[in-house]
Amino acid sequence: MRLLPVIAAIAFVIGPGNQTVSADITCFWSLKNCYQRAARYRSYVDMWLSGLDCELSFVECARRAIIGR
Repeated sequence: MRLLPVIAAIAFVIGPGNQTVSADITCFWSLKNCYQRAARYRSYVDMWLSGLDCELSFVECARRAIIGR
C-alpha cells in the first residue's frame, strides 16, 4: 500500500514523456492582459470577479503547458 504513491509518481513522470510542449504558450502575458482588462471595470465586484476569471484561465493555461493536454 505504501508503494502505490511511488508507482503513481513514476508513471506520471514517465508517461507523457513523448509529448512536446508548444513554444507559443504565453500564460503570463495572457494573465497580464486579462488583469489590464479587468482593471477597466468601474465596480469593485466586477473587477474582482473578472480577476478571478483571469486566475482560473492562467491555471488552465499552465496546466496545459505542463501536462500537454
